[in-house]
Amino acid sequence: MFDPDFSNSSKYNDINLSTSQSTSSSALLNKIKAERLAREQKRQEEISALKIQKVWRGRRASCKTKRDLVIALNDENEVGKIGRGLMLLTAKGWGSDKENVKNLMERWCELGLKKDDRVYRMIQPLNQDKDWSIVLGLLSMRILELVNIDPTSNKTPLLLLAMEVIFDPKSYVQLPNDAQLYAKETLVGIVEGKQWVEKIVQSMEKLIARNLPKKKQPSLIPLIRLLTAPFSLIPPSGESPLIAPLINHLLAIPTLPSSLPIPALMHLSTNLNLFTLLLPYTSQNTHILNQGRLSSEMGKTCFLANLATFGITGEMLARHGVEGAGVWMNVIGKVLSGVEEGWGKWVDGLMEDDDEPLPLLDESEDDEEENTEQPSIIPSSTRHIQPRRQILPSNISNKLTILATPQHISTLTSHIISPSSRAPKSILSDFATFCVGLLSAFRGSPKWEAILDSLTEGEKGRGLTKRIWREGVRGKWVNAAERESWDTFNINPVAPPLLLLTHMYNHYLLLTPDDEFFTPASNALTTDEILDLAAVWRDLAFWGYMNGVATSSIPGTSKEQSMGNEEVRGLFTRGVVRVVERNARRNFADPDFWVMRSQMDMKGFVEAAVYEDAELTSANDDGDIEMNDSTTLPRWARARQRFTKRQMAYISPRLGLLNNLPMSVPFQTRLEVFRKFIESDQQRLGIEYHGRRHRNYAKIRRTNIAQDGFDELGELGPALKGRIEITFVDQYGLTEAGIDGGGLFKEFLTNLSKEVFDTNRGLWLATDQNELYPNPHSYATESHQLNWYRFIGQILGKAMYEGILVDVSFADFFLAKWLGRQSYLDDLNSLDKELYKGLIILKNYPRPEELALNFAITEDEFGVKHTVDLIHNGSEIAVTAENRHEYIQLVCKYKLDRQIAAQSKAFFNGLSELIDAKWLRMFDQQELQQLIGGEETIIDIDDLRAHCSVDGFPNDITPRLFWKVVKGFSHEQRRALLRFVTSCSRPPLLGFAYLNPKFGVKFNGADADRLPTASSCFNLLKLPGYTTENALRIKLLQAITSGAGFDMS
Repeated sequence: MFDPDFSNSSKYNDINLSTSQSTSSSALLNKIKAERLAREQKRQEEISALKIQKVWRGRRASCKTKRDLVIALNDENEVGKIGRGLMLLTAKGWGSDKENVKNLMERWCELGLKKDDRVYRMIQPLNQDKDWSIVLGLLSMRILELVNIDPTSNKTPLLLLAMEVIFDPKSYVQLPNDAQLYAKETLVGIVEGKQWVEKIVQSMEKLIARNLPKKKQPSLIPLIRLLTAPFSLIPPSGESPLIAPLINHLLAIPTLPSSLPIPALMHLSTNLNLFTLLLPYTSQNTHILNQGRLSSEMGKTCFLANLATFGITGEMLARHGVEGAGVWMNVIGKVLSGVEEGWGKWVDGLMEDDDEPLPLLDESEDDEEENTEQPSIIPSSTRHIQPRRQILPSNISNKLTILATPQHISTLTSHIISPSSRAPKSILSDFATFCVGLLSAFRGSPKWEAILDSLTEGEKGRGLTKRIWREGVRGKWVNAAERESWDTFNINPVAPPLLLLTHMYNHYLLLTPDDEFFTPASNALTTDEILDLAAVWRDLAFWGYMNGVATSSIPGTSKEQSMGNEEVRGLFTRGVVRVVERNARRNFADPDFWVMRSQMDMKGFVEAAVYEDAELTSANDDGDIEMNDSTTLPRWARARQRFTKRQMAYISPRLGLLNNLPMSVPFQTRLEVFRKFIESDQQRLGIEYHGRRHRNYAKIRRTNIAQDGFDELGELGPALKGRIEITFVDQYGLTEAGIDGGGLFKEFLTNLSKEVFDTNRGLWLATDQNELYPNPHSYATESHQLNWYRFIGQILGKAMYEGILVDVSFADFFLAKWLGRQSYLDDLNSLDKELYKGLIILKNYPRPEELALNFAITEDEFGVKHTVDLIHNGSEIAVTAENRHEYIQLVCKYKLDRQIAAQSKAFFNGLSELIDAKWLRMFDQQELQQLIGGEETIIDIDDLRAHCSVDGFPNDITPRLFWKVVKGFSHEQRRALLRFVTSCSRPPLLGFAYLNPKFGVKFNGADADRLPTASSCFNLLKLPGYTTENALRIKLLQAITSGAGFDMS
């Protein structure tokens, strides 16, 4: 009978039904999951161990099989069997038994080089098996690997000879034609995909690096022959993958021509022609110029030096004529365009201190012998940190400088000015590509200006300019005003001639005085042609600011790569600005010629510009704005003034346009933007005309206006933006009646400007046209005088901030400084006519050395003469034909910039405490003068009447007489009337419609014995009810010419 035994409890699970010690369900699940993972991990470890054992056993068996095969092949003498065995042994590399396999390969070469019936044994298997050519091709690559491991081995000549036999067409003459073709195509097809050229170049460099005499490098010649060996089997086609590495690897070997024996050079010249094969291929496949060794700057540099040696020093360029010159210029120009910034200075031996080192080349003998604190707001894709370059060996740099010599440039220029009938259609574009690349590469180098001089000087330069304009630019940019022209500029085939012409004509505009510019015999372009060219610049630059610039300097298909870049936009902008400056001195263009009115919504433009300015300000505003600190600008002002014009173009399209190409926007629109900027600024600061915040008070003696103004207001700094209430004290010490509603301050400002701009005070001098500029004498740089310049800048800034016109005219070259623009030779004419004439003579003198000038200038201050060097040791450096342009520019810079640098800086510091610098950059010098002092025009009484408010008169008798009398006033009398009523003698910009408050005439009682009075703070004339014309004329003239103060009211 069944009787279960429960005595042995170990056979059963322990079960505890007590809830006090039970485990939670989540803990139980976690435990089960952990156990499952552990089992799975153990299972995977066991599987992995089995795989490892399997692979190890397979490898051990494979190694044994290979060792057995090597032993067997060492006893074999049949080339075919050894070759196929080597195929198996090297199918996946050389393996662990590399030394024995290498010896076997060398033995195969020895056996294969023996002949039976005049046929090499290594070729004989082709008679029975056409696929033996596959074995030959693959073994050739393995042999080349052996050579590359140690090119100096005593077995290298044997290995190289074996490869030469394999690639010798004569080795296959015994085969039928179809078998020959198959074998050759197979061999070439294999090496094309196995980096044949790259491996040979590596071996060559290892041999060259030993610096042995050329005669002791016997392997170099066969290596060179092997480079071209595939072409002896199958002539090269335009699609051969072997050509590209010959260009971007072989020709990038440092000092290649001087490193090769003469037989090797002769072989290359015969079998690998630079001008009929390599350069034409490169010009059609320019992408290879950024591949291989040419992807690095050093590779490009060595490539260019080698081309210069082969083409110029070796006279290959001259032998191939205009056809060779075309591809030569195209390829070199594209490579030069791809080098990093500062490359030209590096070639000249001028090192940059803030770079990181590049790998150093060993030098061998040639047998032929703006603003460190500016925020980083430019997109990272357009900024590049250039590593420091090591000193370039002289045998490379000397070759590179040949490319920029006047002789070489003149040789190429002759192909353009007097083109041959054999010249390719692209010759002008190729020439432009070369010159633009040369200028881009040597930017910042002394050679940059020399290149432009070579292109522009003399009759040849004028002929070249005409040819480029007429054949390469005119009529090819009819759609420049369309956005697409800029968006596709970088890939436009007609862009290089335009860029070259822009470089050349910009240089011409910089160096040529107005008299020569407007003389047809000395200017290659007519006025109409100049305007046509400037219109292209204007249109493209406009879209450059509105649309942005390319993020990469390398042309591509994306919009970011195909549009013009920042350098191009700046180049066109400089061209427009320089023509505009010429036009300002001698008008030859319609006033609206520069305006891109049809391309923008003016109202929307104003709103967008103000919004962008506000966004820029708010992005940099880090707290509450304080205006009481006179030692610094407000935070918002400091933030905005850190941005250059270039950076502004990245931040805001419209602000970039207004700061760089303002003439493309109508003057009236820019004025409106200017006033809106100020209104926005006042709102940001909380300035209200009738508010009590930001008010300052000043008591001014009429007998001491300038000094009291300086003492009372000079330390306010940015707080001058607030309201200033003036109390006048008359000559008797009595405080004048009246509460300043703005008119007293305008009167104070008018009288103050008369005093501080008086040339007798010594702070300012006047040109022949009575235009002011800071006194250049050294005493004007003393700290007390500089404080006065700063105060004057503040006061003028306050006038502009309030829209008050000041009756003062500044010299153009000084106004140009406000805008951050350069002064030119023609600006010197208004300052020193004799010096200007002397520099013009120097510019055109055939032998300037005869004038015995040096880079120094003599100054006379109060009878004491001293010499100032224009450059370091300038008094020891003579002025020559090569450096006279630099001398002329340095003299202009000294007279127009350096002498008044401290004074100008102090003045601008004061001005910028109230007026943001970028607001002023919206205007040119003439417009800025109008912004300061209004328009120098006849006061239009009809315009005044049309925008005048007449109020309170019982009838129209007195108003009618008033307009009749003022209509008959002379110009000076009209100015006096305007000064009496508005405190300024000039009419407001763009007419009286823009006078705020509106000009008013108000009835002031019937007493005809009283004089008219005025409230200039309201632009209001208070006129008694005169009933006769004579009485009104007499009383009005008496009032406006009396010069009385506010007590008259």
